[in-house]
Amino acid sequence: MNIRNSIVSRYFLVSLLGAVLPMVVVAALYDRYASALLDQITGERLSAQLTATASRLTAFFDVRVYQIETLSNHPALPYLVQQRTSRSDTELEALLRLEADVPDLYGILLFDPAGALTRIVAGQAASGAPYWSGLSFDLARLPVMKAVSGDVDVVGPVAPDDGSSGWFLIRQPLRRSAIGEESGSIALHVRLASVTELLGSASLAGIVQPVLKTPRGYFNVVGQAVTPSRQMVAGPEVLPGWQPMLVIDPDQLFRPFITAQKSLFLVSLVSIAVITLLFARLAARLRRRVDRLTLGADAVAAGNLDYRIATRGGDEIDAVGAAFNSMAERLQALIARTVRVERLAVLGEFATGVAHEIRNPLATIKTTVQALARGEKDRERGELLQDVGAEIDRLNRVMGDLLEFGRPRPPELAPVPAAGLLARIEALMAAPAHEAGVVLRVDGATDIVLHADRDQLIQVIVNLVINAVQATPAGGSVRVRAIRTGREAGIEVRDTGAGIAEAHLARITDPFFTTKPKGTGLGLSIARQLAELQGGRLEIGSAPGAGTTVRLIVPMEKHEP
Repeated sequence: MNIRNSIVSRYFLVSLLGAVLPMVVVAALYDRYASALLDQITGERLSAQLTATASRLTAFFDVRVYQIETLSNHPALPYLVQQRTSRSDTELEALLRLEADVPDLYGILLFDPAGALTRIVAGQAASGAPYWSGLSFDLARLPVMKAVSGDVDVVGPVAPDDGSSGWFLIRQPLRRSAIGEESGSIALHVRLASVTELLGSASLAGIVQPVLKTPRGYFNVVGQAVTPSRQMVAGPEVLPGWQPMLVIDPDQLFRPFITAQKSLFLVSLVSIAVITLLFARLAARLRRRVDRLTLGADAVAAGNLDYRIATRGGDEIDAVGAAFNSMAERLQALIARTVRVERLAVLGEFATGVAHEIRNPLATIKTTVQALARGEKDRERGELLQDVGAEIDRLNRVMGDLLEFGRPRPPELAPVPAAGLLARIEALMAAPAHEAGVVLRVDGATDIVLHADRDQLIQVIVNLVINAVQATPAGGSVRVRAIRTGREAGIEVRDTGAGIAEAHLARITDPFFTTKPKGTGLGLSIARQLAELQGGRLEIGSAPGAGTTVRLIVPMEKHEP
């Protein structure tokens, strides 16, 4: 069988394509839409996070700018910068200590017009320079950025170093003197960590890290200087050069999706392999079963009508196999019937010709023998002539059987009550059975009405009863009864004789086959022929030592409602 023309192979390819194509499409769509959906969800979330962070930072700076602007307008501050002491200065220092004593400030610093630090007000979080002596506090190299409004400057920031905390200044010039001279400036010494803490924690399972961009680099949430090396998303500026940003790790971000995609491809490959192996085995098994059907068809076509296909289950191929076996059986029976009919036709034509050719000479011989017997005076020769006449009569009976076998009379079908038929059989066969020492019993369903030729039925049944009586030893019995089998009915003849050997049972109705020394072998053949002419059949069952049962089955009469 060419695999390209095999329906099994086409079914396998279509099934494989139907299983693999959806996986490929799903994988492609997953790769396309998962990334787009992730970008959309992540983008919206990060944008909202950056906006919220910028709002917190803006609020923090607004509070500190308002604080520094309020302090810078105090009229006594220029005197404090110039080291002039008074009662009001003492009250001012107390106010400054109160303003500096918050967690977000290290302290408040006062500078003269030249930028030199002249006064320090330490807060509760004060540490490092300029609160500890011996530490440098140089602002010369620090960037100075103007705030959004007013004269407020942002100086720094300074990263943590050697145990010192990070910081930056929010500085505001003091009010000018009455003659317009500069009076110096005031600055809030702010903890850098107070600002970076407002960035919030990492999001999306550590994939996104917040940082603060400043004029002096990037700082993480604890105020440590960092150098981002990944993709960053910028938020709104809260001050010139100051803005929150989010560092995104692309590898970590897309790692679950890449893993899922690899898993999907792996599952697809495994599925393809499993489906290929599964369908290959199924296809091979199906091909073998189809090949058995093909071999069976070839065998029957070659004349092997005994070939049968083994069926094990109840699927479609087994149904085809069962139908094939049934077809082979019917074909075998049809051919057997056809051969038998043709053979019987030839035998019948031969027998009819032979009977005609022999009967006429026999009639002449019979007449001559009768004439000689009447004129014969010798007793012994007279007895010989009588024996010759008896043999001529036997030959005439044989010729009659041959004529009846070769040219059977068409049946005249009519209703035949079983009760009357059995009574007639009993009247005809009671005496012969009694003489043979055999008990004849007639019974059964006598309400049955058969649709057949009455005379031919009697001829067949009498022949069957004669055979049964002859096969039954003295003291045995022969039972004749009417039976009903579904829509059919018939007469059953059962004896208690020696039975028929299995080797002879298949040929028992063949013409000229007999096991009797003086039989012609036409009795059962004629009985079967007459039964089939009436749409019936003979069923013979026997076993050596168990007797023989013969059933004459014919249609029942249809009763109109």
